[in-house]
Amino acid sequence: MKQHISSIALITLAILGLSACSEKQASSIPEYPVSEVDFDITVSGFGEIEAVQAQRIISPGRRPMTLSWLIPENTTVEKGEVIARFDAQQIMRDSRSEEFEMMKLEQDISRSNAIQSQQMREVASDQIFVKQEFEFVDRFAIDDLRIFSQLEIIDTLENRDFLEAKDNFLNWKESSIDEQFDSEVAVLDIRRQGHATKFDRHQQALTSLEVVSPYSGLLIYEKDRRGEKPSVGQTVFPGRPIAQIPNLEDMQAKVYVLANDAIDLAIDQSVSVRLDAFPDRTFAGVINNVAGFPRSIERGNPITYYEITVTLNEQDPKVMQPGRKLSASIDVKSPEKRLVIPIQALHHENGSSYVYINSGGQYTKKSVESGRKNLYLVEITSGLSKGDIIALSSPEQGSGS
Repeated sequence: MKQHISSIALITLAILGLSACSEKQASSIPEYPVSEVDFDITVSGFGEIEAVQAQRIISPGRRPMTLSWLIPENTTVEKGEVIARFDAQQIMRDSRSEEFEMMKLEQDISRSNAIQSQQMREVASDQIFVKQEFEFVDRFAIDDLRIFSQLEIIDTLENRDFLEAKDNFLNWKESSIDEQFDSEVAVLDIRRQGHATKFDRHQQALTSLEVVSPYSGLLIYEKDRRGEKPSVGQTVFPGRPIAQIPNLEDMQAKVYVLANDAIDLAIDQSVSVRLDAFPDRTFAGVINNVAGFPRSIERGNPITYYEITVTLNEQDPKVMQPGRKLSASIDVKSPEKRLVIPIQALHHENGSSYVYINSGGQYTKKSVESGRKNLYLVEITSGLSKGDIIALSSPEQGSGS
């Protein structure tokens, strides 16, 4: 009887020991009670203030030119005031080079015409000689066998056939010379016209070395597709916008969002904008345009961004200056009650998702299906219920520590 009681006591102590170990293991792992909370999605971005409408100033001319001087940016300019000058030295060198090429081609054409005239005179001289030979043969040709032998008569006829063949050859040579030199001169003339066109383009560029402002207002230099503004020494291609005079009464925000974060961006979503120069002020707005594809905004940086424009609900010309940097927060999803868990509690393996759920003090894997997520929480669409207790970290890691 005493041995039976001792066995029961030992079993009870073992069970209590296992329970204590289990509770100790469970208590060492942080847990989270699954519940419905207000779940929202926001996306961060950065950018700058820009004008909705602006008068662009385009680079003149029809050839690339190098900037030699620029008026300082954010200068208030008057209509007709010079804002930029281009370097004339390279244009003058190119112009003289084209003029020299035209002079060489003119000499080639003159030389070709002289050679053609010389060859045509030689052909004409040969034709005169053949004509005189014809007259001599016709005058002294006698086909009477009583006077000349048959062989002498045959020689005379052969001489006449030879003169006819030579006359035909000279006629062909004359037309061939005309065709050959006409083609050669035509090619030279086409080349000369090409150089003349470039020369005229350089001359026109020399007359438009100064860029004047067509309007009065605040001057802002415009970035190219690589995010670079015009600078002294830079080559500017014709037709490129180099500056603009914005309408300061109507400003908007240009925002860049990382391509990996730009999920479900759409027009009319609410945006909160904060200027870096005035961090204590926040401006509300809505998205009015989302770029169709991401692009790199920095030369040599492969990271891509989606560009969006934001219509601001409030205008303040005193602080909203073009080019001022800003940060933005986009409300992609408004707050709604959803069953969510912290992101670190969700695990993935072989394409499926699971969590560790506390079942009577023991953690077991539970497959779940997740939905959208924000920076901290992920929505659970199936697999969990309100009130479930899940581990925030892997139990194996907890037990190992």
